[in-house]
Amino acid sequence: MRIPHKSKLLLALSICTVVFIAGCVDTSVQSLPTSIDYSSQIKVVNLVSGAGTATLTLNGQSLGTAEFGGEAPSQAAFLTITSGSKVLNASFASATAQNYQFAATTEYKFRVFLVGTAAVNEMVMIAQRYIWQTPGSVNGNALFPADTGQVAFFNGSPDAVLNSVTISGATDTSTVEFDAPLGLGESTSYMKLKAGSYNFDVLYNDSLHTTFNYDLSAKGRYTAAIYDAAASIKNAVFVDD
Repeated sequence: MRIPHKSKLLLALSICTVVFIAGCVDTSVQSLPTSIDYSSQIKVVNLVSGAGTATLTLNGQSLGTAEFGGEAPSQAAFLTITSGSKVLNASFASATAQNYQFAATTEYKFRVFLVGTAAVNEMVMIAQRYIWQTPGSVNGNALFPADTGQVAFFNGSPDAVLNSVTISGATDTSTVEFDAPLGLGESTSYMKLKAGSYNFDVLYNDSLHTTFNYDLSAKGRYTAAIYDAAASIKNAVFVDD
């Protein structure tokens, strides 16, 4: 069967169009990955009064054990995990095992604090920074001033309220009133201090004190946790960066 002249013309134009479009394709563009790795970083601190050591698993993955006032994983580096919905199981030596549910936010580094008592406890998640804002990096320069250490305060005591902290260093002594009294599970923002050795005197319940000494490194960031019952108050400093 003969093809009409109009059909021949359309067929020829169609072939030319296909050839032209194929010639315009940028073959240097990379293909989309089949999957994207959404990750977060985590450490867990056990501040549950009277519960003893906690054996921790996250979605079935063992994090190890955290003694009362300690953290897991115990090594210096935070654990990199897949972001998303999580179940943290804490099997306590002297309390009923608990499951805590939370969402690990993509690209965030954070600490999970377990606080309260053996009878009633909860988890508090404190985000610290994006995981790519590392000290010395272009993205982290604004967070880590040179020759400066930073410390934040966290209240993990079930019956103490933190009022202020007096900071004594080589050059001066100053008292920082917290924006509001810190109750259980509350924290301050980072306080910036010149790198060096300091004494910290934390006032709680209006008239009681707990003190500790610590050396702040340049570009180092720390969280000072005040924990346990007011009658036997304790403190611990955790290295954030």
